[in-house]
Amino acid sequence: MGAAGQSSSEGSDVSINVKALPPPAAAPAPTTVLVQVNAALTPAECYWKLVEAGTAKMKYSWFKLAVGGILAGMYVSFGFTFCCCAIGLLGNTIYGALAFPVGLLLIILCGAELYTGNTCYMFTANIERKAALWHHLKICFSAWFWNFVGALIMVQLEKAAQIWAHREDWVHDIAFKKMSLEWHAVLVRAIFANWLVNLAVYQALAARDVVGKAIGCWTPITTFVAIGLEHCIANQWLIPMSIYLDPTTKHPVSITWRNFVAKNLIPATIGNWIGGAIMVGLLNAAFHGTKINEWKDSAYEVTLGKVMKKVEDPLETLVDLSAPVCLNRPTEPKH
Repeated sequence: MGAAGQSSSEGSDVSINVKALPPPAAAPAPTTVLVQVNAALTPAECYWKLVEAGTAKMKYSWFKLAVGGILAGMYVSFGFTFCCCAIGLLGNTIYGALAFPVGLLLIILCGAELYTGNTCYMFTANIERKAALWHHLKICFSAWFWNFVGALIMVQLEKAAQIWAHREDWVHDIAFKKMSLEWHAVLVRAIFANWLVNLAVYQALAARDVVGKAIGCWTPITTFVAIGLEHCIANQWLIPMSIYLDPTTKHPVSITWRNFVAKNLIPATIGNWIGGAIMVGLLNAAFHGTKINEWKDSAYEVTLGKVMKKVEDPLETLVDLSAPVCLNRPTEPKH
């Protein structure tokens, strides 16, 4: 038995004493990685957000554009309703200016299709060659039409709710003041209005939280209402609301649809397009984009660049000839 046990132990190739092994090494402590996140996007990053948004809208179905447009018209109507109530109750335009941005903030946070914002989104996408002209026309016209539908729905709902009973003049006063403006004045005011609206959108895109987006919306929109500028979608609610409300002693004659469309809606629509597409879209594309700079460089090379080259080449040759010439002459020894 002893020989057998010895032969068995001698026959083992490996003999391991588990208790003699060193303990396993401790796992390394996790390293802390610090990631710096800026509180706001840079202006250039905001510009490319506009381009990205315009590019994404090309994939929207007609149904989505319709629903989004109706919602935007309703949200803007809520903002102008709040504005008229604030001015009527408190008797100061500044209070109405502080109330009106509710509409744009609802659009930005909840999502909707607003004509005045789409003019900038689509134009930047056009400039950077991410969208065709057809897409611009489709998205902007669809938004304008469905915004009007949403505003008219709100007009009928507010009339059914008798919100303006015994305070019709709160709406009439603002509507008749807008209708007293001349055509060119509405056009220029509309340019300023959508310039500020899209700057509000620009600032809201820069913010990463709700508070920042609210501040980004509020400052430009409050400015535009306090100045008394023209926003075609807001007017799609205001002036039809005045048309459908009963005349009052102060305003015994109602505004006609023909005058509204010809004297206010058309110039406001055109001016808003210029304010969004040109004053914000085009100018920021020239400052932050790529395509306009490429076009500028190409145009310079084939026009002024050729002239400057013809002028600079003789000047460079003349400068070379006027440079001092150094001759290596052996110096004579001094005696």
